[in-house]
Amino acid sequence: MTLEQLAARSGVAADKIVAYTQAGLLPCKDARATFSADDQYWLDMVNCFLENGSSVEDLKDLMPLCEQCATN
Repeated sequence: MTLEQLAARSGVAADKIVAYTQAGLLPCKDARATFSADDQYWLDMVNCFLENGSSVEDLKDLMPLCEQCATN
């Protein structure tokens, strides 16, 4: 799906998705790429963490660990 489609489906603004992608918080590392359902899952997780008080800096350390656990 495109960035705009992901934004519409997730309710997260496209500019925030770009910022999260650039910060390395989503498996898709290029905001110009096609996003998958997995990216939407991770975006939902990132958004949940942020809404509950985590910072982007906190998530830069946490999300790679979550991705690693998910692949094992």
